[in-house]
Amino acid sequence: MESGIFYAVAILLLIFSILKDRKKTKQAVMKSIKSLLGLLPQMSFILIVIGLSLSMLSTETISEIIGENSGIAGIAMAIATGAVTLVPSVIAFPLGATLLDQGAGLLQIAGFLAALMGIGIVTFPMEKQFFGTEFALYRNIGTLVMTITFVLAISVLMGGTA
Repeated sequence: MESGIFYAVAILLLIFSILKDRKKTKQAVMKSIKSLLGLLPQMSFILIVIGLSLSMLSTETISEIIGENSGIAGIAMAIATGAVTLVPSVIAFPLGATLLDQGAGLLQIAGFLAALMGIGIVTFPMEKQFFGTEFALYRNIGTLVMTITFVLAISVLMGGTA
C-alpha cells in the first residue's frame, strides 16, 4: 500500500517536471537510469548473498544466534556483523525486517542496523585516507558508543531484554 503511494507521488512529480521542462527531465531520467545501472551489479550480488544466507539458515538457527533470548552475546554478534558488513540502506532495512520475521530479536536487529549504517570497518582504509587515521578511528569508536546507547534506549523504550 505504502509503495503504491510512493510510486503514485513519483509519477505525478515526473509528469509535473515534464510539463515544466522536458529537456531537464530527460537529463534527470537518463542520469537516474545510468546510476541505477551502475549500482545494479553490486546490489544484485548483495541480494544473492543475502538470499543464499537466509535459505541456508533456519529460523531456529537465526533465533538461536540473534534471537530475543540470545542476550548480550547476540547483540554483540549483531553489532559486530553490522560493523563489518557493507550493505546499502535500500537493502539493509528490508533485510532487518526479514530477519525479524525469521526469529531475530528487536534489540539485535536495532544493533545490527545501527552498526551497519554507522560503523565502517570495511570502509576504514578509505575513510582514513580522506579524513586521517585519528578522525576515522574516533568517528568509528563514537559510532560504536552511539550504537550501544541506541540499543539500550530501544531496550528501555520497547521493554526488550538483553
